[in-house]
Amino acid sequence: MLRNTFVHLPGIGETTERRIWERDCHTWEELLNAPTSALPACLRDSAARKRVEDSVHHYARGEWGYFERCLPGAAKWRAFDPLRERTLYVDIETDGFDNNITVIGIYDGASFRAFVQGENLEDAREALEEAAVIVTYNGAGFDMPIIRSRFPYNLFNHVHIDLMWPLRRLGYTGGLKRIEMERGLSRTEETRDLSGWDAVYLWREYQRGSQEAGERLLKYNEEDVRNLEPLMVWVYDTLRKKVGLNLRP
Repeated sequence: MLRNTFVHLPGIGETTERRIWERDCHTWEELLNAPTSALPACLRDSAARKRVEDSVHHYARGEWGYFERCLPGAAKWRAFDPLRERTLYVDIETDGFDNNITVIGIYDGASFRAFVQGENLEDAREALEEAAVIVTYNGAGFDMPIIRSRFPYNLFNHVHIDLMWPLRRLGYTGGLKRIEMERGLSRTEETRDLSGWDAVYLWREYQRGSQEAGERLLKYNEEDVRNLEPLMVWVYDTLRKKVGLNLRP
């Protein structure tokens, strides 16, 4: 739905965007080819046209960071569908005090990879660079600032979708596990009752030599990122219908 999105253009909100769609103008290219009289006033000057042309240009070049910067936070979920095959679901664990990363878990929709402090944490930099979209829960306030601090020279050419905000728009609040339960997503008995502070404790036990604690910590992290995928798919499908985009066949 990214190429059907106009809310990143000056003066365009969802109501105006819907009116543009209703005029049979669904993509940036169609907007550029539309007669000026068919456009809202805020899109009739050269600066607005340049913004549309920039969108076409950056999309064609795979410069996803452009859309990370210009898309309103509430609209970033729209980047999911065209870039689904290059989406990574990400969650971190920390030491609980200095926010030093202990684990970065990454799920690509098929396999899970764990990057662990003192073992292979540096390899997460390259893995994250593969993403066009990164999906987290509460990652705008926690995971991603810490990751960017840890890897300050990473280009981070992606759109970041923090699921906490579109889920709130759909009436789901609270922590990830509560929302998982409300959406019928399950966890194993091994991790069902664990919290972020339990993850800190498990890390300390792993550092003291408990292999079992390390395995449980990674299992907890893996279930976090795996459950982000069905939530992302549901959010996208639900909000796409809610905003009222009906493309012609």
